[in-house]
Amino acid sequence: MKQDKVYFSASAGKLAGVIHYPDQLSSCCVIACHGLFSNKGSDKFVNIGEQFAEEGITVLRFDFRGCGESDGKIEDTTITGRKEDLNAALAFIRMHNPSTTQNIGLLGSSMGGYISLLVASSDRMIKAVVAWATPFSFHGLRKAIATSGSPQLKEAFYHDANNYDAAKFVAKVRNTMLIHGDTDETVPLDHARSLYQSAREPRNLEIVKGADHTFSNLKLREKAIGYSLNWFNKYLTA
Repeated sequence: MKQDKVYFSASAGKLAGVIHYPDQLSSCCVIACHGLFSNKGSDKFVNIGEQFAEEGITVLRFDFRGCGESDGKIEDTTITGRKEDLNAALAFIRMHNPSTTQNIGLLGSSMGGYISLLVASSDRMIKAVVAWATPFSFHGLRKAIATSGSPQLKEAFYHDANNYDAAKFVAKVRNTMLIHGDTDETVPLDHARSLYQSAREPRNLEIVKGADHTFSNLKLREKAIGYSLNWFNKYLTA
């Protein structure tokens, strides 16, 4: 299996990504979206890229603006900005890898799941979404960041977040799977239940017993990856 480092442009500058190619020409692609303070190089996303490629699915994992190797500052993060970045990734993969254009899915973790659902709600070409440990809203985020030691987001983030209502946009997403750990210490399980209630059929909620927010337990991460692969195999090739 081959990997390529790639770069593409968004409004904030240059974004960096890695594409995982299966050994055989693939007709499906999943774009993997990391969480707020994460990046494309996390073990979880490397695992996803490698295992999906083994199953014949191309994967693009990339850094949102201000993260990893991409341009920008993390403090300038907004929902709108990350939405623009994912749309730039979609435009890039459609031009760079046209064989997969008709069968694109999104997989996101935490805020990456939220952005995936948001973008899929207005892009009819996206056939399926899998969202891990994803928030329904960002109430309480300011306090959580303040006690975590992570960089503080600017006030623009909170103003911008008020423009989005997951209850409304999730209902427009096709083929939604939600995966959440019942010991998630960052995003309570109730968020997943709220997203599930808002989602249209076909939809699925898999609660992984013992899993934390990042799915740090490798056996439980493998379980989540398996759920994700099954969902995409069912809906990307349909």
